[in-house]
Amino acid sequence: MLARAVTNKAPVPYTSRGARFALPFSGRNDAVSQMQAMGTVGTLFSIVHRTSNAASQVDWKLWRRAASGKDEDRVEQTSHLALDIWRKPNPFMPRQEFVESTQQHVDLTGEGWWVVARNPRMRSIPLELWPVRPDRMIPVPHPQDFLAGYIYVSPDGEQVPLRLDEVIQLRMPNPMDPYRGMGPVQSILAELDATRYSAEWNRNFFVNSALPSGIIEAPQNLGDEEFNQLRDRWEEQHRGVAAAHRVAILEGGLKWVDRKFTQRDMQFVELRQVSRDVIREAFGMPKFALGDVDDVNRAVGEASAAWFAEYLTVPRLERIKAALNHDFLPLFGDTARDLEFDYEDPVPPDAESRDRERTSKATAAKLYVDAGFTGESVVEALDLPDTLVWKEPAPQPSPAPAAPPPPGPSPDALLRRLQVRAAADPVTGREDWEDRLEDLLAEWEQISEDQRRELLDQIRRVVDEGAGEGAAQGLVGLAVSSGVAAALLEAVMVLQAEAAAGRMVEVAAAQGVAIEPAPVSGALAAALAAGAAVTAALLASSLAVAAGRAALRVWAPGMTGEQVAGRVGAWLESLTDAGLRAELGGAIWAAENLGRFATLELAIADGRGATWYEASEIRDSNTCFQCRDIDGERFDTLRDVRESYPHGGFFACLGTIRCRGTVEPHWGDS
Repeated sequence: MLARAVTNKAPVPYTSRGARFALPFSGRNDAVSQMQAMGTVGTLFSIVHRTSNAASQVDWKLWRRAASGKDEDRVEQTSHLALDIWRKPNPFMPRQEFVESTQQHVDLTGEGWWVVARNPRMRSIPLELWPVRPDRMIPVPHPQDFLAGYIYVSPDGEQVPLRLDEVIQLRMPNPMDPYRGMGPVQSILAELDATRYSAEWNRNFFVNSALPSGIIEAPQNLGDEEFNQLRDRWEEQHRGVAAAHRVAILEGGLKWVDRKFTQRDMQFVELRQVSRDVIREAFGMPKFALGDVDDVNRAVGEASAAWFAEYLTVPRLERIKAALNHDFLPLFGDTARDLEFDYEDPVPPDAESRDRERTSKATAAKLYVDAGFTGESVVEALDLPDTLVWKEPAPQPSPAPAAPPPPGPSPDALLRRLQVRAAADPVTGREDWEDRLEDLLAEWEQISEDQRRELLDQIRRVVDEGAGEGAAQGLVGLAVSSGVAAALLEAVMVLQAEAAAGRMVEVAAAQGVAIEPAPVSGALAAALAAGAAVTAALLASSLAVAAGRAALRVWAPGMTGEQVAGRVGAWLESLTDAGLRAELGGAIWAAENLGRFATLELAIADGRGATWYEASEIRDSNTCFQCRDIDGERFDTLRDVRESYPHGGFFACLGTIRCRGTVEPHWGDS
């Protein structure tokens, strides 16, 4: 009880300790004038209308947070009382009107207030949300607990006490008052008054007189009858626009003294322009956001829309989101645990970014299709439009190299050397895939040398044959063959898949079950060939891009192709094998799991399938928290396994291709 009492107290007093409930703020009279200003100043109306309307148009969804903490892993919740209330906060307001009304209050006064209506028979269940005017809400500070509750002052003056869980406040913090908010209107009330008064002066100018006021001097005091007669005659002949510029005739020694200030003297145009600028400045609202543009095209329009959404709409949505997640959802107790509201991003996507993404996906799609993957799988993997239609089935991958190999040893010769080295000099304490990776990297040096030679020859030709600075465009076309690399990698992956299949046979035998290893043919052979081709092509493409960038960086005016190629070659040779090691290691481990899964699928077909499967992730000290979470998880079917381990290691591993996770089969219930 003592700990609870301590945690519920404010660390310092925010109000007087001499009273049980202190009411330092008896009302919000200034809030009334701030809200009324919207209907009297056109610039203010335009700003508040645009911001509140934009915030109200955004769609909202309810999500269940993922263990990973990533937004993309969340699961949408389509049924919950909180979601129903947010869709229609009360019987008389849809969400759009509710949000717009709240945002108007926040923009005008710095505060927005929601009152929670509950079921009278079961008070723990919220049923409705109602927006109320800020000037009618009074926080009730507490000398120890910071806040005791609220008081709502009705139009007839009745004071209605409200509990803490019956009110939700949205506010722009007030630096002088922790209980109230401060809006931009409070900082510009004088400018708003000046704008309103100048408009009223113009109106009265035309209503009262077509000329500004003057003085009629009399040589002596006028009697009441003479005064009334003069006044009535003057108003009859000169009041109003229709009587403008009539000649005035004065009798009996009366004299007109001109006391006018012209509209030019009053500088109303300049005054109103300054007022508009001050109002926009307080809200951080640029001219284009109100439609005040001198020249506009599509690019400017898109940029303006994106700026408005990012800097004006999103901050307002974040304030509403905080109120929903930190104040509204907790009212539903355990049923709202791990739930959160979030809005659809109102910022329109950048056109250039869309173009770059489209180009990147098209390039990747061609690469995957050429490697042998089906069109349907490529569409799903890259999230391509469903309207795409493939002209013909994707070609089946061939183990033969797609392009003539450059000068150098054949893949068979490289593979034979690799096999001899592995058999003659095994390294103790290392797994077989690690041995194969080290041997493969040693043999890959020849491949890298041949690929660098290809690229440098192209760079020499581009520089020597090019004319002027435009010759640099030729660097875009740099390319290098990957046929030999793909063939060698495929051979190593085949060896790894065969070893993995044998391991599954040994694991089954240890549990008293006899199964056959999957042969490297058919679908398994095609998957290994495709994986090797894609990996080799990606490595070759990355090397070509790196060479092109290096050439553009070192190419100075007047240099020969040999000079540029020399600088690029030295830079390429200085690169480490870190990226190469990661990509090749990932491909070999993918072959490990492909061999395992193919053997386990064959066992299922033979009626000897495993009863369940267990994730095995703790293989070294570099295991990420995602892999630690799934380690030991049980899978009932091999299909479930393939969803978490589609290609190589665990799909959610933070190390991506560096993941060495797998699954172990179990025959029996435990």
